[in-house]
Amino acid sequence: MKKLFTVMVWCVLLCVSASAWAQVTFRQLQSPIQTWSNYALSKDGKVMAANFGGEIFRWTSGGGFHDLGLGDSFNSSIGISADGETIVTGRTGADGNTNPAMWQKNTDWVDLGHPAEGCVLDGGWGDAWSVSGDGSVVVGLAWYCPGAEGFQWTKEGGIVGLGHPAGASSRATAISADASTIVGFYEDPTQGFRRPVRWISGSTDLFLGDAMAGEAIGVSSDGSQIVGQASNSRGVGTAFYYTPSGGLVLLGVLSGNKTDESVATGVSDNGIVIGASISTFSWASHPFIWSAKTGLQRLQPLLVKNGAVIPKGVTLTNVLAISADGSTIVGLWMDQNFNQGPWIVRLKGKGSRLN
Repeated sequence: MKKLFTVMVWCVLLCVSASAWAQVTFRQLQSPIQTWSNYALSKDGKVMAANFGGEIFRWTSGGGFHDLGLGDSFNSSIGISADGETIVTGRTGADGNTNPAMWQKNTDWVDLGHPAEGCVLDGGWGDAWSVSGDGSVVVGLAWYCPGAEGFQWTKEGGIVGLGHPAGASSRATAISADASTIVGFYEDPTQGFRRPVRWISGSTDLFLGDAMAGEAIGVSSDGSQIVGQASNSRGVGTAFYYTPSGGLVLLGVLSGNKTDESVATGVSDNGIVIGASISTFSWASHPFIWSAKTGLQRLQPLLVKNGAVIPKGVTLTNVLAISADGSTIVGLWMDQNFNQGPWIVRLKGKGSRLN
C-alpha cells in the first residue's frame, strides 16, 4: 500500500471588499531546494514552516530559511504552532523508520512514537500533520497495517489512535489552535471513499453525513469553521465551507464549468477561505479566495487590484497557507522561463485585517 499524500495544496487567501484592504506587499522568495514544497504559517504570519522535498525549514522575514534537517522525503506534511516556536512533520527516527516528530527551539527534534496498535509500512510509522496553537497537542497519521489511522499526541498521554473504519483508513489532517476540534477524513468501510470527519473530545463525527464523499482539510482557531472538499449533487468534488450555525456551503468553481472540481484548503479566523478551482480537461489549477461577503474570486487579479506589485510574466500557480489572523498568505510562483519558488503576501497598515 502506498503512503497517503496530502491533497495537492493548490490554495489561496484573503479578501473582502476592495475598500477594506490596506497596503498589499508581494515578495518573491528563492527556494533553498528546487523541488516540491509545502508551507504552514504562524498565527500572525511572521514565521513560516516549510517542507522542501522532505527537508524541513523555518523561515522568518529577517533571517530567511533556516534548515532544520531532513524529514520524510515521501510526505509533504508540515504544521506550525500559533507562536511559530513548534514545528511538526515526519522524520527518520532512531529506529531508522519515519516517525511523527516535533521540533522546538529548546529541545530540537523529538520523535513522538506510535500507537500501541501501530506498525511500520513503507519504512515508516506515520507522520505528524498539524499542531495546536500552544504546541501541546499534535495530530497526524499512523499506520496500523494495512491501513492508516488518525492520531492525537500529548506529552502526558503519548500517541493515541482516533479510530478508523474496519479495514479502512482515517487521517487527522488539522487541529484547531484551541485544540477543541480535529478534522480529516474517515473512509467508507465498504466502498473506500473518503468522508469529511471531525473529532471533538475523542468522539468521531461525520458532520456532513455518513454518505458524503470528501474530506475536511482546514479548521479555524476555535474549531467553528471547517473547509475542505465534498461531492456536489452531480458527484463532483467541490470546495466547501462549514459552520454549525450556517451548515454546508459549496463554493463552486471559477470557470462555471459543471465538470470542473475545486478544493478549499485553509480558512482564517475572519472567514476568508483559500483554495483552487481545477479544470478537468487540462488539470490547470486556478487559485481562488472566498468569503461570504464577496463570493469566489481569482486570487492574482485581486491582489494586483489592491496594490500587490507582481513582476510581468510571473504567475501565481498556487497558494499553500493562510495565517489565522488573515494577514499573510504564501504559495508558489512561476515565470515565463519555468523558474519557480515561493511567494509571500502581507497586508499592512490600518484596516489590514480582513473581516
